[in-house]
Amino acid sequence: MNKSDFDAEFDRLLEEAVRQSENDIVVPDAGPSWTRMEKRLVRERRRARWMRGARWFSLAAASLLAGAFLFHSLQTTEAFRPMFEMAYKMKGGTVSMQIGSTDRPSAEGAKTPPPPDDWEEPYVDNRDLPQEGAFRRMTVTLEAAKEQMQFELPSLDAIPGDLTLQAATLHFSGGEAKASALKLVYADKGETPALTVLLRKRAFSAHAEDPDGQRFVTELPDGTADIEVNRGELNMIVRGSLKPEELGRIADGLLAKP
Repeated sequence: MNKSDFDAEFDRLLEEAVRQSENDIVVPDAGPSWTRMEKRLVRERRRARWMRGARWFSLAAASLLAGAFLFHSLQTTEAFRPMFEMAYKMKGGTVSMQIGSTDRPSAEGAKTPPPPDDWEEPYVDNRDLPQEGAFRRMTVTLEAAKEQMQFELPSLDAIPGDLTLQAATLHFSGGEAKASALKLVYADKGETPALTVLLRKRAFSAHAEDPDGQRFVTELPDGTADIEVNRGELNMIVRGSLKPEELGRIADGLLAKP
């Protein structure tokens, strides 16, 4: 037998031996082993849930003991009930919390009486463009302002000729198509603001109930002064560094019918 025949016979015998060994391998059934593992996993899950519940229970018990120690008695904690009454409701997998109190407050023992039921916070006039909950403002020319105001503008002829209009700002209250206030700022030749004329609805003023033409003069901390007057549905404030008599003449001009 030559070498090539020997190699061929060797390869044949080796393949036959491998095939024979594969046929003799027995694969065990994995079913019983998986059943035992599944039971073990179920026990582990149950144990984990029990441990979580025990941990939360111990935390709740510790909190209760701490509260009893701090307040000496559980009756003391009832003082918090008028402040917060919490009701928890489980519905649809969600938790809602309602905060409120069914106890009626008592004024017994109070040093000051409570405000009446119809009490309203007094209106504070900022003596400027209103600061409302909803509004918008727009800087325009004087001609455009005349067209967009809710009321007819008074005569501005009494304003000194050496002052020039620097800015005209319209104020629109929320939901209104036309402006309810107008602020005019006049500057001198050095472009320094010297005069402000505020025209607004009478309801914006703290002096809305006072008669037409009655003047309210206020001296301001910066050395300037202002004069406030009412005319019809208008409230008008003239403010500036001009002399008091000049401010008075401008106020007279605003009171005059255009």
